[in-house]
Amino acid sequence: MIQDFYEDSRIDSFEQMLGEIRARLKLLTPRPSQLAVVARRLPGTERGLERWEVEQLSRGLERVWHIMRLLRLLTEYFGDKLFFGGGSILNYVYMVKFSEPPRLTFDLDSAWCRRVPSKRVILKEMVGFNRWLVENGLTPKIPLSRDRVVELFIVEYDRDKDFFPELLSLRIPVITRYDGEPFHEFLGIQDYGVIMRLRRVFKEVLGVKDPRIDYIRFEVSLDPGDMPRENAILEDIFGSRTQAWITRLEYQLASKITYKVAKDFGPDLNYNLHDILKAVLDLRLLRYANAGAVKHYAGSIDNGAVKRNLDALQSPAGRRVWEKNHHYILARRRYALEDLAEQVKTLIIDATSK
Repeated sequence: MIQDFYEDSRIDSFEQMLGEIRARLKLLTPRPSQLAVVARRLPGTERGLERWEVEQLSRGLERVWHIMRLLRLLTEYFGDKLFFGGGSILNYVYMVKFSEPPRLTFDLDSAWCRRVPSKRVILKEMVGFNRWLVENGLTPKIPLSRDRVVELFIVEYDRDKDFFPELLSLRIPVITRYDGEPFHEFLGIQDYGVIMRLRRVFKEVLGVKDPRIDYIRFEVSLDPGDMPRENAILEDIFGSRTQAWITRLEYQLASKITYKVAKDFGPDLNYNLHDILKAVLDLRLLRYANAGAVKHYAGSIDNGAVKRNLDALQSPAGRRVWEKNHHYILARRRYALEDLAEQVKTLIIDATSK
């Protein structure tokens, strides 16, 4: 019997821990109804969505919720030491601001405010960040047995993804309803009594008895170089507002042009169609950017490469990427691939020829 296993004071302390888990999960995870509501009101849903599309979007938005929460926490703790850019900022802030359908993306890109000599400098900073998370009750303690617990929602070094000397890969394990590994397998819980009690808590709070644990990944550049940054009020797709330092929009768009859409990939072009498509979707924001600043950051570009890449995107291989990937559900609702490619080509020419 479970109660025989957790005798005397251990029963009380274990029940207290379950109560704390219950309370923290309500604050540290999104409600399913919230995800479905957001999915149905995003740009691109004006003509409605199929049930499977709502389910796919809700599943993706759960991860997005954790990404944007992480952004707010990093900003609150680090202030101007850390600044952000990349797909999450472009799609979950800017696209929604301008009523453009976002593409789903699940990484958070950032850069340290100044060049640092080694990754250890930032890893040490993250130790302080983790301590702050724990002290402020922003991490759930999950029991592994009657006398061992593990802290989730704290930053880890992502050894599996850390390939580049100037880029530090980090991750945070979070509890989700849909993605990842079943919680008891991820954590290696062997005590069936602990598993059953946790299942009751998870079912009550999350609506599923066997939630999963997955990683939210983010990267920190050790060398910001000459990336221009600005302090901005960001409102994300969930309506949350935060003041954060970000890479200037026009610089990000110019980088998409220079290193993706206007790059000559030669014989490797087909291997890069997915990256080109993501860049093309992000470059819709050229409509709302300062063309003079984009041209300044992009410099001269190879219009021939732009044409080759956009033509390849409309090939059978490119169409498969566009049509099969659920990350583009919302964009497909508003754009045909041919129209998207033509519009972005015109935007690039206009932005870089002025």
